[in-house]
Amino acid sequence: MHKLQFIIKPSLVIGFLGAAVVLMWGATAWLRLLAVSVPPLELTGIALLAAAVCSRLLPGSRSLLSTMARHYPWYVWPVVGIGLVGGAGFYFAALAWAPAAQTVVITYSWPLLFAIASDVHGGRRPSPLTLAGLLLAFAGVYVMQESGQGPFPHAWLGYACGVASGLCWVLYSLFLQVCARSIEPDYPAFFSFAAVLALLLQAVFGGFVWPQTTSAWLAISILGIGPYGLGFMAWGYVVHNGNPRVIPVLPYAVPAVAAGLLVLTGHSQPTMALIVGCALVGIACAAIMIDPAVRKSKAGA
Repeated sequence: MHKLQFIIKPSLVIGFLGAAVVLMWGATAWLRLLAVSVPPLELTGIALLAAAVCSRLLPGSRSLLSTMARHYPWYVWPVVGIGLVGGAGFYFAALAWAPAAQTVVITYSWPLLFAIASDVHGGRRPSPLTLAGLLLAFAGVYVMQESGQGPFPHAWLGYACGVASGLCWVLYSLFLQVCARSIEPDYPAFFSFAAVLALLLQAVFGGFVWPQTTSAWLAISILGIGPYGLGFMAWGYVVHNGNPRVIPVLPYAVPAVAAGLLVLTGHSQPTMALIVGCALVGIACAAIMIDPAVRKSKAGA
């Protein structure tokens, strides 16, 4: 990834990776529906094991022993573990207990909190246009939830898990942004640690229910290699190296991608709310990109 920067402008690399992350995360809800019989923690553990294997095959990655020898501060392991297991596990639980469209919307309201936390930590005052763009994107995401199915009888539990997943994402993303050194080469070890943690929790609290179909195993493998393997690593790079005023708006596009894919696969129906919501998100992204404060911070990066 670092060698690529010498060939292509870093801003283009970050833009490409950001778009790839949005597409991969947008497919997560549909992939989860293909493996709906697998418990959330077990699904998280298996997917993260696939992510560990995939990331270890990449050049420059380190083994578990090499990572442990780097002597990370004690808090790095629990923060990364909570971020990976909590962000994925709570999200999978939410998708199992509540309608997919509303769940994606609620979970991906976390960028607004991340944007505020990022600016506060960096000593920046959010510009009015950026704040208005974030709120407009949030409004677009809210409008899109009207295109989903009616609420399930006990959907509140799924919605609560969506909020918990979002909070884990805020914690994990803020850590990546402020961490003094990149953890990119050590993702195999962190993925392995999180996978073992998720599977141990599943063994203690629920026991295992192995996937019964080829499509379920394939979906889990894709989840591990894509959204929760390459997706996590790409997001880490984007957050650590990208414009802190632009990064928080990227995940707002995930519900639009997820909704579109659910429509294409027959799990949802196209509605005016969906169209209007996607348009609002697009306008918000454009507003933030043309914000003079963002353009100034880009020039200074």
